Amino acid sequence: MEIQEYLLRYGVLGDFGRFRPTRPLALKRGEQAVIQTPRGLEIGEVLCPATPRHARFLPNTTVGVLVRPLTSADEPTVQQLTSLSQNIHEESRRRVADLALPLEILDVEVLFDRAQAVLHHVRWQDCEVRPLVSGLSTTFEIQILLHDLTRVAQDHPEHEEHGCGSCGSEGGCGSGSCSTGGCGSCGDASAEDLRAYFAELRLKMEQERFPLL
Repeated sequence: MEIQEYLLRYGVLGDFGRFRPTRPLALKRGEQAVIQTPRGLEIGEVLCPATPRHARFLPNTTVGVLVRPLTSADEPTVQQLTSLSQNIHEESRRRVADLALPLEILDVEVLFDRAQAVLHHVRWQDCEVRPLVSGLSTTFEIQILLHDLTRVAQDHPEHEEHGCGSCGSEGGCGSGSCSTGGCGSCGDASAEDLRAYFAELRLKMEQERFPLL
């Protein structure tokens, strides 16, 4: 029996890709599963069976492993991860304020295998983030990864109306790669603008279901 690939959505930003089970499975839309992504083990939501048409848009290099369906036995682990992500979020925001860092922590997600915690943030200018990262890593005994979302907001058409759009930095807050004085570091885009944009984006991801190929 040929193993059916599935299209799954994962992560707080709604990434998706093709995943192949280790054994034949019959999964329905909306069911959850443990998947292996480039970041580690995560929980994904089944969107639909993958088709040859999906494969043309998502090349074979994106195929991950669908480890197993999520079961009721995983509920305590999921609750623990949710609680941990909330604790890291609260503590990271407190430390950002104490260190007077020019950034805003918007969301935190902890991977299913606890390999790392991803801190999604926006920044207003370059800064030294090592004290923040090392402190959180020591306190929670987990690898901390900062994911800078500033460029996403700069590339969004609605945001470009408020900013200069000249900052081409792909790196995180500590990369030191942004020196052009673009949207992320000038006064054209306020912290409130960015927070409002990402709050709206998160709400849309949680409420809407977009048709796929």
